[in-house]
Amino acid sequence: MPIIEKVSWDFGSDQDIAYRFPKLSLKYGSQVIVRENQWAVFFRDGKSYDVFGPGRHTITSKNIPFLTAALRALKIIGDIFECEVVFVSNSQYRGNFGGQAYSAPSGNLQYQAEIGFYGYLLYKVEDPKLFVVEFFGNKGASTSTDVERYIRGFINERVIDEFAHFDTFNLVKNVDETTDKVSLIIRDEAARIGLKVIDCIFEGIKIPEEARRFASRMGQQAMAMQYMKETTAELPEGGGGGAAAAGIGAGVGIAMGTTIAKGMQTPAPEATIPCQKCGNQNPTGTKFCGNCGNKIGSLAMVKCPKCGTEMSSHMKFCGSCGTKMKQAEVVCSNCKTKNKSGSKFCGNCGNKL
Repeated sequence: MPIIEKVSWDFGSDQDIAYRFPKLSLKYGSQVIVRENQWAVFFRDGKSYDVFGPGRHTITSKNIPFLTAALRALKIIGDIFECEVVFVSNSQYRGNFGGQAYSAPSGNLQYQAEIGFYGYLLYKVEDPKLFVVEFFGNKGASTSTDVERYIRGFINERVIDEFAHFDTFNLVKNVDETTDKVSLIIRDEAARIGLKVIDCIFEGIKIPEEARRFASRMGQQAMAMQYMKETTAELPEGGGGGAAAAGIGAGVGIAMGTTIAKGMQTPAPEATIPCQKCGNQNPTGTKFCGNCGNKIGSLAMVKCPKCGTEMSSHMKFCGSCGTKMKQAEVVCSNCKTKNKSGSKFCGNCGNKL
């Protein structure tokens, strides 16, 4: 392999972030020419060693001490040695990103919204040694195209990972706050591979209308009911047999829908009747009060002043038309004074009603 007298990267475009000169045979006395917006990093066996800044550099054992020490450790002694030189630009670059991400499972349905996103990143190399190790050592990059492809994938992966930590409710209602948090995380992660993120801009976030509806409690309940309706329709008539086996997926859906429905339903309160003596609430049909033993009579019935429907005297509103009911009076068992319905104690003698 011929000995290289001079190495320089003077053919790169303004879009190229790095260029790798592989398997060079250099000698002490060879020159490395670095332009104003570049670094030159000596690289060998997956490790980066010495870094040259802008200028014309003549290689000596003094200005590449780390590489020289590595060569001596390998018992490579002499004026000629093999290595790679990776030139890295310190200019600012723009990288576009975009894709689809899913929110974290939300609600009883464990609903995940598919979120579209796109934007761009302004970045530059901050640590050339770390950058070369990460991209040309660990990632196996060879050209600027390889580097740019990885950075775009790196950003998309981080966005997808972070969106998966936000449930649909928070993501829909706090889009700007969510993207700001993701941008900060991208900055921190980029610093670990030698990059500095100058700005991370989300130009667009596409949230499906279905997800916006789901973000409201009423929308969530409507979707749950629709899910139950659709899965119930898939249940084979008659249940078991081969048809049921073939429809096992639908059966799972039914079970899930039923569970959801049960979770959403509020159990109806048990019907009770108050004791006219002590006021204790007893289950309907009880003949004697479980608290004082007093015989329980049936509640008086009153008619709705608007629609005429008969309602129990303790009802405040008509169950048929919603009109406010005229409340029946409660007679004190001690002094026979009439008290307003709902009173707990007699206004005349203080006796418990």
